[in-house]
Amino acid sequence: MKTIIKSLHRTPQPQDSYHLLSRPQQVVIFRLRTGHNRLNQHLHGKLHVVPSPMCSCGEAEQDTAHILRDCRSHQVLREEIWPLPESLHNKLYGPVAALQRTTNYISRSGLQV
Repeated sequence: MKTIIKSLHRTPQPQDSYHLLSRPQQVVIFRLRTGHNRLNQHLHGKLHVVPSPMCSCGEAEQDTAHILRDCRSHQVLREEIWPLPESLHNKLYGPVAALQRTTNYISRSGLQV
């Protein structure tokens, strides 16, 4: 009885943009936010699975910031998805549309996160 009464009086919590995504999209965003992903920096530094943390483009370590902002290998796709400059924070913590663009970018780039 207490459970029923509590549930009737509990105010609904507003959902942030992250919780409005599908479960697979949430997984991608979570992995990019935390750095616990399949990018070379994590695979080399924490797990020692790959020989180098460097990106295949050869310019920098393959981490979230490099992939979403700087990687030459994905420049064309990045400009297609984000024609105007957008902050890294907005790509990872912004509104639903921004998060969906980020997950779309990752899936279309062929990267495994």
